[in-house]
Amino acid sequence: MSILAGKLISSFSFIFTYLITTFTLAQPDFLYSICDTAGNFTATSTYARNLNATLTALPTTNSGFGFFNSSSGNGNDRANSFALCRGDVNPDVCRSCVNDSIVKLRETCPNQKEAVGYYDYCLLKYSNLTLLGGVNTRIRGYVTLYNINNVSDIQRFNSALRQLMNDLRSTAASGGRLRKFAGNNMTGPDFTTIYGLVQCTPDLSELQCNGCLEEAINLIGMPPIYGKVGGRILQTMYEIYRFFNASSIVVPSPPSSPPQPPILPQSPAIPPPPGIVAYLNQVAL
Repeated sequence: MSILAGKLISSFSFIFTYLITTFTLAQPDFLYSICDTAGNFTATSTYARNLNATLTALPTTNSGFGFFNSSSGNGNDRANSFALCRGDVNPDVCRSCVNDSIVKLRETCPNQKEAVGYYDYCLLKYSNLTLLGGVNTRIRGYVTLYNINNVSDIQRFNSALRQLMNDLRSTAASGGRLRKFAGNNMTGPDFTTIYGLVQCTPDLSELQCNGCLEEAINLIGMPPIYGKVGGRILQTMYEIYRFFNASSIVVPSPPSSPPQPPILPQSPAIPPPPGIVAYLNQVAL
């Protein structure tokens, strides 16, 4: 699998390809991270104290569906943060990913006021700017990943892929205020099954989510992903094998009482077939 870096709108949308990630006691490296250089802080500053406070509180703010957000302080020293878990992971994996992200992002970006880090199962972002609603953010990066294997019938495969991803986009964008997430599969050429997954942060409006996912879907229909058996624009994703937990794909209705973390069975993703090779090649922004 190859990685290319580029620019995308700040609304965090996702299409997922399969990537093996192992969580250990030592925080693993991010799949991708950005440390903004426009604003720095010192360890003894008011912003540092506010950032410590918001990141300490962040894991306790789960919406019930893997979306976390917390803020501390006022004015230019206000620290805002949010984390989003992939919609198919269970609560334990989600909590572990968020906790790892908090530690790792502070290590990766030790004095930058705005930073974002992506793992396969979650993302974390913090800033002195407003984060919710897809506004007032300086970081607008994305990463392209793709499987190096080509499809045999590009036109028919891409037609089926576009139909699947557009259906998922519509479903995710129309989701409620707690989760905008969808995943499914459809049959492609030569009875190939194509699996796709898309997600937006739930603070986005239907229009914002729809636009963000549409841009990502357009990108997977262009080189270098075009004609590949798998591809990903964080966090929008497809593959020809099941890479997600299918038991959690149905999007629940918003609960009437304060939400509790759902207990979802975590079925393992099916690994790629023998002979499929993946590689990583980082290109700087």
